[in-house]
Amino acid sequence: MDAVDILVVAYLFYRVLLIIKGTRAIQVLVGLVALIVLYLLSQLFNLQTVSWLLDEFSLYLVLAVIILFQEDIRRGLARVGDPWFGRARGGERSGLYQQIARACFRLADQGKGALIVVERSADLDQLAVDATAVDAQLSEELLVAIFQPTSPIHDGAVVVRAGRIWIAGAFLPLTRRMDIDRSLGTRHRAAMGQTEETDSLIFCVSEERRRVSIAFHGELSVVDTPDELRLEVERLLSLEAEEDDRGGLTLSGNQRPVPRARATGTTTTITKTIVPPKDSSQ
Repeated sequence: MDAVDILVVAYLFYRVLLIIKGTRAIQVLVGLVALIVLYLLSQLFNLQTVSWLLDEFSLYLVLAVIILFQEDIRRGLARVGDPWFGRARGGERSGLYQQIARACFRLADQGKGALIVVERSADLDQLAVDATAVDAQLSEELLVAIFQPTSPIHDGAVVVRAGRIWIAGAFLPLTRRMDIDRSLGTRHRAAMGQTEETDSLIFCVSEERRRVSIAFHGELSVVDTPDELRLEVERLLSLEAEEDDRGGLTLSGNQRPVPRARATGTTTTITKTIVPPKDSSQ
């Protein structure tokens, strides 16, 4: 029975980690662990004042965490059934990315810029503050129409939630990294910034370069065709699942990364050499 008890507790901890995966709640978890260690040390070394303070505020701290992250907890609990229903939704996800891929390359051919954010584990409710609510069935035609210059909601990003276009005109945080190519415009910097903070998957279309990129975990990768985009999405997500226990995602394989700021000449990768043209605005 002791073995069963340990397995149950381990599984519960595993589900909690899945709930907060891809959110800033992981930082709070680290803080809570630090407080627990401090409490144990206060007991060990008989630090009465520190121990009393932690005892008094422990209940309020737990309540504060629940209130602050109630949306993440709610969405995480709703995903508990994923091991049972995830396979059934695989075809739906594949169709979703195919629609987005076709829309991105149509916009690239037209010389129109776009940002399409796919919400995953991390809650993106904060992006809805200044955005326009849409709540429409996702389709290639609707995405292309939204990013036309004549559309009143073409500025900003479209956010996809649960397979539907949730909001449009959302503004994303810019990356603070200083080691990226200075020719990258606001659109690419916003895609990188958002994926640095959450586990979102973002599709970025440059109107100047007429190229499509995928932002994931703060990195950009360029794709040339809709099929390549779909395969790259599948590769990134499978790689993330395989390397979660190793502390992060490393983009490798046949990816063609956007060059860094200090790069000179061409950027050589396994598959080909890319010479990116200058992009002063996007």
